Amino acid sequence: MKQQIRSLSFILGILILSSCTEKIDIDLNSSDPQIVIQGSISNSGLPSIISITASVNYDESNDFPKVEGAMVSLIDNLGNSVVLPETSPGIYSSSTITGTIGNTYFLTVETDGKTLTSNSTVPNQVPFDSLIVEVNTSTGGGFGPDGESSSHYVKVQYQDPAEETNYYRFVEYVNGEFKKSYVYDDRLSNGLFVTQDLIRSNRNLSPGDTLKIEMQCVDFFVYDYFFSFGNLFGGPTNSSTPSNPNTNISGSELGYFSAHTFELKYDVIQ
Repeated sequence: MKQQIRSLSFILGILILSSCTEKIDIDLNSSDPQIVIQGSISNSGLPSIISITASVNYDESNDFPKVEGAMVSLIDNLGNSVVLPETSPGIYSSSTITGTIGNTYFLTVETDGKTLTSNSTVPNQVPFDSLIVEVNTSTGGGFGPDGESSSHYVKVQYQDPAEETNYYRFVEYVNGEFKKSYVYDDRLSNGLFVTQDLIRSNRNLSPGDTLKIEMQCVDFFVYDYFFSFGNLFGGPTNSSTPSNPNTNISGSELGYFSAHTFELKYDVIQ
């Protein structure tokens, strides 16, 4: 389908992922709007949130319409269910149902005569061992005389379990603002103690900045979505073939629904 790539930028500014300068030819023909779902449920104790917007064409403004008045429901494999109320335009949220490790959650969205479905399973939790922040000495190191920003390395550490296949997503925030997410599997690190660099060019931090890293253990389909999204915008394999990410939403070619574990670490830059 010739769905426009710009429509993907709904995801909380994830278009920051794009650092590739390679020329990409994109079909700019108009297309019917797609329902775009961004949903999550976790074992954090935080509310389950489903955000629903509509895509726009490439030549339209970067203003993605909120989809209001949808019927949104979640049910788990044990039969627990809830209808999520619309807490703000296009945002459906509830604390009635939260993620439990091992449980599978089934999402149903009904809007404008369309039914969209998805499911995701909360995997086992792998403990977030350490967050390491180091000044990049190759750029001169330290801060300037007026305390201006300096380039930093950010690393995470965790013990990967040997007896299972694991998929990880790390989400980076600076001063509460989303910056980027990173996904990894354990194909080359199964059973090892992992020190993983979160690679991002021009990560400049200033004294007093608060860096937060959220560690999620996700299922394969969520990993596959974010991995393909990263490749689309010049990720690890620098893919230059325009296509939509591998969504786990049935009824749309855009968006994702993630049931995952949650652990957060932070560092205040000195």
